[in-house]
Amino acid sequence: MIELSQKLMSEFAEGVILPPNDAKQFTYDIYGFSDTPCLFLARPTSTEEVSKLLKFCHAKAIPLVPQGGNTNVCRMAIPTGTTQAGILSLARMNRIEGLDVEAATVTVQAGCVIQTVQDAALDEGLLFAPDWGARGSATVGGAVSTNGGGLNVLRYGTTREQVLGLEVVLPDGRVWNGLRSLTKDNSGYDLKHLFIGAEGSLGVITRIVFRLHSAPTFHRSMMVALSDLTRLTDLMGLARRKAGRLLSAVELLPSLGMKMAFNRYPALKRPFETDAPWCVLIRLSDTGEVENTLLELFEEGLVHGIFTDGVLAQSVAQERNLWEIREQMMPHQYFPDREMLKWDVSVPVSRIANFISQADDLVRSNCPGAIPYAVSHLGDGNVHYSAFANPAEPGFAEMKQRTLQLIDELVWSFGGSVVAEHGVGSLFIDRIRGQKPGVEYELQQALKRLLDPANLMNPGKLISG
Repeated sequence: MIELSQKLMSEFAEGVILPPNDAKQFTYDIYGFSDTPCLFLARPTSTEEVSKLLKFCHAKAIPLVPQGGNTNVCRMAIPTGTTQAGILSLARMNRIEGLDVEAATVTVQAGCVIQTVQDAALDEGLLFAPDWGARGSATVGGAVSTNGGGLNVLRYGTTREQVLGLEVVLPDGRVWNGLRSLTKDNSGYDLKHLFIGAEGSLGVITRIVFRLHSAPTFHRSMMVALSDLTRLTDLMGLARRKAGRLLSAVELLPSLGMKMAFNRYPALKRPFETDAPWCVLIRLSDTGEVENTLLELFEEGLVHGIFTDGVLAQSVAQERNLWEIREQMMPHQYFPDREMLKWDVSVPVSRIANFISQADDLVRSNCPGAIPYAVSHLGDGNVHYSAFANPAEPGFAEMKQRTLQLIDELVWSFGGSVVAEHGVGSLFIDRIRGQKPGVEYELQQALKRLLDPANLMNPGKLISG
């Protein structure tokens, strides 16, 4: 490994290639350090250097793992399994190359941090839509490579809907320049969609053209206590009827998560005294006033018994407090001594309540002592479902596998997906086989073999075989 990194160092400018000993922090993610050795760390500053690196690795049959902000939760961006690989960090390719206010587009390098793009767009009265808790460290290249979802999907769609053009370095080092900013282009296959959500398995995204939106100047949020989980469909029907296009987020929060957040973060303020099993956080956004619509939605929800209590944010500080509560629903920080069984589920919105109820029953009956936990981007049908189990429980390995399989099958029975927005990585690579028709998986394998026949790009992630 030392010899390889030294050889590479001689081929590049100082600081582009670092030896394995300097790569340790890049081999760590939410699950801990990788057990698979890293061959070297590459930190290019240009597309030309990425191309040169991939040409070298292609000629020498050296596997590479592309990495953005490494905020994923599916072991996507570090070496895993038995295949040693180099890590290609895009962190130094972090410039905003151009923001066209009239066309409402922005061209950025893949290592640019999401919040940086958000702030630059907002300075021009525009909105960069992708948004989630890791906005301050997640990169746009990672967002595109995973087709990231997050808080704004209900209003603006996933990251895929924000991408107009891409520049990609292919596994053999060739560069495809598809940096088009056209809304309409029916001149053949839309190749950018091959690389959106591909998790770096088909090439390295180096530059992106994103569409921007008019920035809403008015935001108002409310948090309500849900009378019963079965009223979710009524809530969404009411919200769509009263607010329509003004809806920018509808989030389902469990009381367990809220209690733990208040205990861990004393600065958070309880929005109301009612201790309901579930709360819903709703935000309306527009270029005009939204307060009256939100108030009407709140009052009608109370009249029809959908809500039992609630609060409308009356200040910027109250608004921030409500959304900070949502940000602290990340369950892994609250169960450090337990193992997390994880699902990133997408089911039809009308079936979320049934899914959560049946999944909880399966967890309790098949993994005794495990704690079920669900948070949902309710408006788009995405449920982050977890079960926190005691690994010291007798027969834990068998219970874990059985529980994973049963809930995966439950998701599929609802017409859903076990990977909604977090990506496949190495964590879900075997589990997604059960939801893919044979011909669909074969087509994906054929694309992988066509573009990366030697399986050098992010091996052991997304797709097998």
